[in-house]
Amino acid sequence: MTFIWIIVITISLFYSLVIGYFYLGWLKHKDYKYQKTDLTSFVSIIIAARNEEKNILNLLKALSIQTYKHFEVIIIDDHSTDKTTEIINKNNLIKCRLVSLGENEFGKKVAIANAIQLSKGELILATDADCIPDKNWIESMVSFYNSEHVEFIIGPVKQIAVKNIFQQFFSLDFLSLQAVGAGAAEMKTPFMCNGANIAFTRKVWENISSENGNKYASGDDIFLLHNAIKLLPKDKIKFIFSENAIVLTNSPLGIKSFFNQRVRWASKAKGYKNSTSLITSFAVILLNLLLFILLISSVFIHHIIFLFFFGLIIKSIFDFVILFSASDFYKQKKLLWYFISLQLVYFIYTTAISVYSLIGNYSWKERNCK
Repeated sequence: MTFIWIIVITISLFYSLVIGYFYLGWLKHKDYKYQKTDLTSFVSIIIAARNEEKNILNLLKALSIQTYKHFEVIIIDDHSTDKTTEIINKNNLIKCRLVSLGENEFGKKVAIANAIQLSKGELILATDADCIPDKNWIESMVSFYNSEHVEFIIGPVKQIAVKNIFQQFFSLDFLSLQAVGAGAAEMKTPFMCNGANIAFTRKVWENISSENGNKYASGDDIFLLHNAIKLLPKDKIKFIFSENAIVLTNSPLGIKSFFNQRVRWASKAKGYKNSTSLITSFAVILLNLLLFILLISSVFIHHIIFLFFFGLIIKSIFDFVILFSASDFYKQKKLLWYFISLQLVYFIYTTAISVYSLIGNYSWKERNCK
C-alpha cells in the first residue's frame, strides 16, 4: 500500500509542477492594449471552408466591420456539398476571393497552403469559417505584430455555449486548453495554439510549409507552431492577451460531436516532437489514467478510494487556479460553476479519448479520418 501511495503522490506532484508552471505564465502576463495608429501592413485573411452554410455569413459580417482596412480575404472551399459557396458568392458585405480545391485535393492543410500561395500579405491571419472575430481583431493583431516585433502570434479563442448544459461543460474544458496554451507561451515555451486565431509572417510559412504534419488530417495549427518554434527565437512567438483579439467559436452541440473533436485533436499527438507538448501530454494522460484505475480498483479494494480522492483533489486545486485566471480574461467565470462536475468526469472521458485516438477513426466534415 505504501508503494501505491508513493506512485500516486509522485504522479500528482509531476502533474502539479507542469500545471503550476503554466499558471506562472498567467501570473506574469500583462494585458495588451493596442494603440490606434496609421499602420499600413497589408494582411491576408485565409479561411478554409467546408459545409459551413450556417456559419459563413456571420464570419463575413464580422470581417466587413473590421476597423483595420488594409487586408484581403481568401476563402478556399473544400468540396462543400451544401450552399456554402453560393452564400459566399451572393454576399455583398465584403469583397473576398473564393477558390475551390481541385478534384484530387482534400483537407484543411491543402486548403490553407493554396490560400497562402494566392495571398499577398506580409502578415497572414488564419481563422475558421465558423468563427466570429471582434471588430478590432485585425487591428489588434497588426498592432501587436508591429510593436512586439513577433513573427508568430497565438490568438485567444473563446467557445460560446448557447444550446444546453453540455456546451457549458465543453466550453470549460476548452477554456482549460486556452489557459495552458497561453501560460506556456508567456513562459517562452509555446506548444499549443488554435487554428481559429493565429497569425504568422510570410517568411515563417515559406521556411516551414514543406513539413507541416501532412501525415495527419488535423493539426494544421499545432504542427505549424511546432515547426515555427524550431525556426524562430523564443521572443518571436507570443500569445496576445487582448480582449480585442478574441475570436468566438461555437461549442460542440452534443456529446458525439465533442468526442469526435477531441479524438481528432488527440490523434495528432502521435506526431508531436516538441518536448513541452510531450511532457504536458504525458502528465495529463498519466494522472487521468491513474485516477481511472484507482476508481475502478476501489470497487474491489475499498480503501483505495482514499488514494483516488487524494489525486483528484490535488489535480482539482491546480486546475482551478489556472482556470480562474483564464475565466477572468475570457469573461467566463460563470463556467466555473461546472468545475466540480467536470472534474468528476474529466478523467474518465480523457482516458477514453486518449485510448480511442490510438486505435479508432473519427468523423470530420462528413469524412472518416484516422
